[in-house]
Amino acid sequence: MRTLLVRGLLVGFLTCLAAPGCGGGGGGATPGGVKDLRLARELIGRGLIPPADALLVEAMFAEHDLPVEGPACARTLCLDAAAGFAPELDGAPRGWAQIGLSTAIDLDTFTRPSTTFVFTVDVSGSMGWGFNDAVHPSAGDLSRALLHKLADELRPDDQVAIVTYGSDARTALSLRSGAERTAVHAAIDRLDSEGATDMESGMRRAVKVGEAAVGATAQVRIVLFTDVNPNIGATGAGEFGDIVSRAAKKGVHTTVLALGLGIDPEIMRGMASLRGANAFSLTRTSELDTFMAEEYPWFTTPIAFDLRVSIESGAWSIDRGLGFPAASDAEQLGLTAQTVFLSRRRGALLAALTPPAGATTPDGLTGRLAFRYEEASGEQVTDTAAFAHDGRPVDERGHWYGQRGVARTTALALFTEAMHDAAAVYGADPARAEGIMRAAQERFTADADTLGDDDLPVEVELGAALLELIVRRAPQGNLYGE
Repeated sequence: MRTLLVRGLLVGFLTCLAAPGCGGGGGGATPGGVKDLRLARELIGRGLIPPADALLVEAMFAEHDLPVEGPACARTLCLDAAAGFAPELDGAPRGWAQIGLSTAIDLDTFTRPSTTFVFTVDVSGSMGWGFNDAVHPSAGDLSRALLHKLADELRPDDQVAIVTYGSDARTALSLRSGAERTAVHAAIDRLDSEGATDMESGMRRAVKVGEAAVGATAQVRIVLFTDVNPNIGATGAGEFGDIVSRAAKKGVHTTVLALGLGIDPEIMRGMASLRGANAFSLTRTSELDTFMAEEYPWFTTPIAFDLRVSIESGAWSIDRGLGFPAASDAEQLGLTAQTVFLSRRRGALLAALTPPAGATTPDGLTGRLAFRYEEASGEQVTDTAAFAHDGRPVDERGHWYGQRGVARTTALALFTEAMHDAAAVYGADPARAEGIMRAAQERFTADADTLGDDDLPVEVELGAALLELIVRRAPQGNLYGE
């Protein structure tokens, strides 16, 4: 299967190289993990404070184009670095090293490798199959509509199966050629509500179906349609993470399509951070076409695995990583991304650097980032990138950035990290949450005003709405009250 995947990626890469202006006009790349903030945005719009795991830096980064300027990329994955210096929200001086991800692959001409799709569908009662709402349909109706859209994209060199789970799991459509679209659409139309939510049994059956297909197509991917609320069998993030991780070792990767407003973001995060995995949340009918236009087929195709970053920066030490997908906050220091996918946007990772004792300027901020990752072929690639203060002084706010884009990335990272931290302490200490969010909102508003970018005012509004909810002590959780 690895040979087939490499061949599929190579076709896309060579097509790019044959096209005019491929290098600089290549596509973006982003880490796996949770790829959007739709759940958090919708909950805030509904007057609820989101759970902390719905507010992740990696998800905010995935929604924005965050390039690092550098030489035109001429291979499957390129990494560049740039530095900045700006205070933390509490005023502590901090250096910032941004890692930019890009690819020479032209997304407009890229051909997705042949794929076995195991559509794994939650048909439990909580999904609300058959409940119609034009704006906020049930998770079941969202699933049916998106299943049909994905089925329309099947090719004769693909394979597809449908596994369902409610109180138990079954194979609703056995493995068959992607050419049999009529049969696939008919099976989707027959899906209906059934029982409780044994997601563990559904996942385990899907893994078996996927394992049986390894080698028949270039890649195998479980696409899980769910509201992520298991209540029979395994119910914890670690348990589902173990299933996803074990499947990946056998060549079966996972995408979680978390649907509706009852999503458990902790379980979603735990699954999405692993090798070959990613996750998206969808809450409205209008989001389905956007998802297909912006994320398909890129979410199906990893281009690199096990990206590891190390930093040598003299007297400056690593404080933490931001935007590195991880199953928990404690893992962020590892500066590791299990998977990198193609993307319409150029992705970013960020490292916070603690200056030498007493330093309050970027003088002496210089370093080298060493990268290691695994190509789809299994080949290990190593690379380096350097960053350094260019001698310019800090501005009136105490900020300096080697590239304008680093200012954007740092602002979004600190803002989202603070929203997450405020949500994490809100239940036990709402006054502290309010203090965190006030400081974050003041800082990000100033950052957005300074930058003047068109895509930042909507984030200012998001922060203002979250702060207002905290001030009036709104309830916290998902639509199910969890």
